[in-house]
Amino acid sequence: MSACFSKKLVLILILLSFFTLSAEKKFRVVIDPGHGGKNPGAVSGNLLEKNLTLAMALKIRAFFRKHPVQNVEIFFTRTDDVSMSIKERVEFIEEIKPDLFISLHFNSQKVLATNSGFEIYYPPDLIAKELKTTALFYDRTNISFYYGSLFRELYFKANLQTTWKLQMNMFAQKYNFGLFDNTTVPGLLLEIAYISSPEDRACIENPGFTADVAWYIYDAIIKISDKNN
Repeated sequence: MSACFSKKLVLILILLSFFTLSAEKKFRVVIDPGHGGKNPGAVSGNLLEKNLTLAMALKIRAFFRKHPVQNVEIFFTRTDDVSMSIKERVEFIEEIKPDLFISLHFNSQKVLATNSGFEIYYPPDLIAKELKTTALFYDRTNISFYYGSLFRELYFKANLQTTWKLQMNMFAQKYNFGLFDNTTVPGLLLEIAYISSPEDRACIENPGFTADVAWYIYDAIIKISDKNN
């Protein structure tokens, strides 16, 4: 075997190895439907937050099953009405080590029914903590902010505002949220709507709303994964 041929063979093997690794790399996402089991979450009449978040998660799963994406891998902290502690959710997320986790929630205002709309939260920057902690979470916070910005940008292009008249209410850091406090990977908290708002409730009670929000989340995950690659 000539030296020239050997070099070409090595180069081919290296390229094949690179492309194989690239093909196998998937953008991993954990979907976390909030509450569940003995913890109903927010309650308004017959609406239980735990049921709404689960229905949303199952709809997202249905979209990924019907329209699979080769470079995206989806995991769910729960797919049934079961109790799950924050500690168990954290352990699940940390075991998977996803590129992003999304915690699904519905909001409520006990005093006033005027609060409404969709809210996106990302982890705090922890700049007040000691240097070691700040450095540990610096990348996580910045990546979360970037993904959250993409979710916000895509929200204005979705039909959630035009069709459902659901306003974007907030995009901000979230403190004292267990999944942000105890995980080391990028994450977002989506407060989809206020069950205490008559306007939002009218949307929530329409099955088409769940489908449209789930599709928006599905589409956002795909677009984020494309940018990540």
